[in-house]
Amino acid sequence: MDPLIITVIILLLCGIIAGFLAGLFGIGGGVVMVPVMFFLLYDLGYEDNAMAMAVATSAAVIFPTAVAGTLKNYSEKQVALRPAIILGAGGVIGSMTGSSLSVLIPHQIHVLAFSGFLIFMAFWMAVKQSRYLSESSVRISDFILIILGICVGIGSGLFGIGGGIILTPVLTSVLGMNIHKSIGISLTAMVLISSGTVMSYIALGWGVDGLFPFSIGYVNILFALVLVITSVPAVRFGVKTGRTLSDRRLQALFIGMLILLAVRMALSA
Repeated sequence: MDPLIITVIILLLCGIIAGFLAGLFGIGGGVVMVPVMFFLLYDLGYEDNAMAMAVATSAAVIFPTAVAGTLKNYSEKQVALRPAIILGAGGVIGSMTGSSLSVLIPHQIHVLAFSGFLIFMAFWMAVKQSRYLSESSVRISDFILIILGICVGIGSGLFGIGGGIILTPVLTSVLGMNIHKSIGISLTAMVLISSGTVMSYIALGWGVDGLFPFSIGYVNILFALVLVITSVPAVRFGVKTGRTLSDRRLQALFIGMLILLAVRMALSA
């Protein structure tokens, strides 16, 4: 069978799984899409640029999802524009920094850094529901929001994550925001952050040789379209399934998934 057809089939399955897990765990699909795209591109002989293309394309998939979520939350008056824009502005700066770092550092280090990030996220998911975090609160200021946006933007630029997996827990547990308001702010900020990440990777990859076909800079249009088409319908099924499981079981499953992906990524480096 043609390698391109096999690649599309795997991406279709990846989109379904990423969408299902997004609905199941309430996260963006970057933590799933980036490893799968990396493995695909690596096996196809694009190992030198595999990580950059995986991260860039993940950000491109996250952008329309963030836009749709923002519009829905805005219509329901769950978006506070000022903090969202401040977060997003800091995120754009951070995403440009993270994107630039990702193409400067050796790809083995980039892969290992992503593996370490997955381990960190597993740890974060394990402790974010602790009593200490739920009772702590930091006074919100523009400075705090900008710094938080920069940090999330760097993560988005380096690892292709949506940022909601970090932003929403921080806004709720550390800054003491209402969960619905936090989700709306997080999604709105991610529109700016993901767009900054995508534009950075397009510019950084412009004219680079040895990229997978159908790429604009480091962003692969074929991968992005297939993932968007398949992941969106799967979200609803994930949400429905998640309602039948306890919070503790969901958290344990997610932590286990992150650890397995981290180990697999580290071994590939």
